[in-house]
Amino acid sequence: MQELISVIVPIYNVKQYLERSVGALLNQTYQNLEIILVDDGSTDGSEDMCDEFARRDSRVKVIHKENGGSSSARNLGIRAAQGAYIGFTDSDDYAELDLYANLYQVFQKHEDAVIVQAMSSNYLEDGTQISGPYRDSGNTNFLSRNEMFRMLMMHVGDSSFCTKLIRADYMKQFAFLEGELNEDFELLLRMLDGVEGVYSVEKNGYNIELRGGSNSRNVFRKVYYDAIIRNSNKAYKIMEEKYPQYKEEAERFCFIQRLDYLLHIPVNQMKKDNEVCINILKELRTGRNRIRKNKLLLPKERKNLLILSYIPRFSKRCHGVIMKLKKQKK
Repeated sequence: MQELISVIVPIYNVKQYLERSVGALLNQTYQNLEIILVDDGSTDGSEDMCDEFARRDSRVKVIHKENGGSSSARNLGIRAAQGAYIGFTDSDDYAELDLYANLYQVFQKHEDAVIVQAMSSNYLEDGTQISGPYRDSGNTNFLSRNEMFRMLMMHVGDSSFCTKLIRADYMKQFAFLEGELNEDFELLLRMLDGVEGVYSVEKNGYNIELRGGSNSRNVFRKVYYDAIIRNSNKAYKIMEEKYPQYKEEAERFCFIQRLDYLLHIPVNQMKKDNEVCINILKELRTGRNRIRKNKLLLPKERKNLLILSYIPRFSKRCHGVIMKLKKQKK
């Protein structure tokens, strides 16, 4: 008898994506699912679609709540989940049809499994794939807690909860930070401390659509970029307490997060009242020797960090002019 898997889907004004996202769950090859749709105060008709899904399939459970953000919706879903395992899907992405069958199989083979993950792929809105799965061997490998932490610090580990299936008795001991962005990363770091490691299925299982409105690659959303800086600081502190052997990796991670912040922030927001930005610039100035000595930084990353530490606004303006010229040539 297959055990029940609960899949939690926070939903807020994504009517045009719901049929694809929820449909991918309804059509999973693993059928014993509890699909928990948490309507987070939608006003675009998504709330009605959730109820329609429940009428069409008894496996769908709907929770309507006032808008409180994705984390609050996920936490409510975790408390309501009845399954032996818990997974998550974002309402504008979609799972491969064999995702939960593949993840559940790992739990069947390995009694010590607590967290199991698959790989993911990223797509643009027009369907163009911009990145495939990090590894695609089809094998299942065990990543120790130390290995997983190091991979996260090197930006090759997957922190998304949408690629993971987690034993419910463990998942229910935790909660996502509410009112915070980039919450998956922060929670995964906390959860790693209580497991030996993560089983990783090296096969694509989840598809992420990078929409213009939500894609942090194209739009500077201060709340998001402030959050990645806070999380990098938390990661560094965790390294000092739990993984001191990965100091260089954690320093690299912090530098890259700061570089990402500075490459995306508009020049007109690099003001004295932007405390996060001012602190980053101070850290880069005092950390120039560490930037030069860190062997894990690529030459281009090191150069950009050093330039921004000396002439941040001027270099940003020059970069803006260069990018405009490149676009005109196209």
